[in-house]
Amino acid sequence: MLSKSDVEWIKSNRTEITESRTESIEIIHVTEGGEDPYTGETTTTETPETVDVVWKEYSTVANGDRSVVAGVELQQNDVKVSFNSDVDLSDVTHVIRQGVKYELIAIDEKGIGEINRYECVARQVV
Repeated sequence: MLSKSDVEWIKSNRTEITESRTESIEIIHVTEGGEDPYTGETTTTETPETVDVVWKEYSTVANGDRSVVAGVELQQNDVKVSFNSDVDLSDVTHVIRQGVKYELIAIDEKGIGEINRYECVARQVV
């Protein structure tokens, strides 16, 4: 059984290991606003936030293997993105990296003892 101090050590160790592999991207939080006075539809607001992630291009050609994250099989040109557990992804639908928009299509909680990261599949929006 892992103790609370073991879990904290694992989290701090992960931060140290991924430090040189992270990059900053924008995540877009989508929240519901009020009602449009003319159409009656619910309005939404998009709020960007810059976060550090581990970004990994995925290629079925390069390794010939299949990979599945949260029940979604990765396809050619999909991307694996790892977020720290302190990032709130509950209202995030897409991310922007170097001006390119990607949709988050799968979010999987990972960690030993407790969640320390989210492994996601991102697919470029065309």
